[in-house]
Amino acid sequence: MIPGYLTHAGNTYQELTMITTISRRILATTAVKLALSAAVAAGALAVAAPALAQSEGHAQHDMSKPAHAAGKTSTDMHASMDEMHKKMKGMPMTGNQDMDFAMMMVGHHQGAIDMAQAQIDHGKDKQMISAAKKIITAQKKEIAMFEAWMKKRPHSTK
Repeated sequence: MIPGYLTHAGNTYQELTMITTISRRILATTAVKLALSAAVAAGALAVAAPALAQSEGHAQHDMSKPAHAAGKTSTDMHASMDEMHKKMKGMPMTGNQDMDFAMMMVGHHQGAIDMAQAQIDHGKDKQMISAAKKIITAQKKEIAMFEAWMKKRPHSTK
């Protein structure tokens, strides 16, 4: 083809070359933008996923399904979790974020203590029993801290 002669759709060879070059640049730019968008979305998901999981309360703990080796200890574990969730859901909120957080954490930590005690009572693995003992000690300290904080603010609302 000779440059300057008309070709497809009335365009000259030079015009078609220029259109092709521009099209390739647009495609390359679009590919880069898509890759960047995907990276940003993946990063946002990585940051948001833990927060979303936590904000669902404990929805990820499906207590309606039995454990694989369900026995008395598994039933006790489920019962302690169910009781904790029941207490926390029934707790009246004050409207004060700090007070509500402290109250809910006491109930949550008590649930952890109950589960850890079930592990101590029925567990076989020394490492898991040791972890359960440490959990009880730590959770009791935190409960005491929350209760002391709440005691100083007995009528704290918004």
